[in-house]
Amino acid sequence: MTDAELRAPNARALVDEYTGAIITEVDALKSLVDEFAQFARLRGPKMAPADLNAIVADTVRLYSGVLQASPVVVEQRLAEDVPLVRVDVEQIRQVIINLVDNALEALGGPAAGPRPGGAPPTIILATERDDARQILRLTVVDNGPGVPAADRDKLFMPYYSTKGRGSGLGLAIVRRIINEHGGLIEVGDAVPTGTVFTIDLPVE
Repeated sequence: MTDAELRAPNARALVDEYTGAIITEVDALKSLVDEFAQFARLRGPKMAPADLNAIVADTVRLYSGVLQASPVVVEQRLAEDVPLVRVDVEQIRQVIINLVDNALEALGGPAAGPRPGGAPPTIILATERDDARQILRLTVVDNGPGVPAADRDKLFMPYYSTKGRGSGLGLAIVRRIINEHGGLIEVGDAVPTGTVFTIDLPVE
C-alpha cells in the first residue's frame, strides 16, 4: 500500500472533522446574530390589562412536554384575587420563559439530579400583591448553586454571560422589557440555596 493510500483515509477524516467544526461555528454565529437583531429591534410594548397569574400558568404549560419525565419540579404559588396589570402579554411571556430557562440550566437541565441535600431540583413561580405600593410581584426561584455576588450587578448587562457561551443578551432583553413596562427586576439569593429573580409591575 502506498503512502498516498495510507494518508487518504486520514485526510478524509480531517476534512469531515473540520467541516463539522465549521458548521457548528456558523450555527453559533447565526444564533448570536439573531439575538443581536432581536435586541436591536425589540419593539415597544403593546400594553393592555391582563391577568399575570394566567400568563404564568399558560407559560408553564409550555414546559409540560419537556419536563414530563423530568425530575425537575415546577411549582406555581399564585396569589388569589390579583389585580390586573397593563402589560404586553407576549413580552411578559418571553420574560418568564427566559427566567425559567435560566433556572432550568442552573439546575442542570431537564435531567438534573437531586440537590446536594437530597431535595429535588425545583423551580417556583410565585405572585404576590402589594396594595400599599400598588405593585404586583412575580418571583422565579430555583434551588440551584446560585449566582456569585460579584456577578449579580453584571447579569443584566448586554453581552455579559456566566455560561461561557451565548451572547449574554437574554437578561438584558428581560430588563429592557421590564423597564419599558415601568417595572423593576432584581436578582438575589434564594433560601437556603439558589437564585431568585424578583419583578415588580405597577397595577392598574
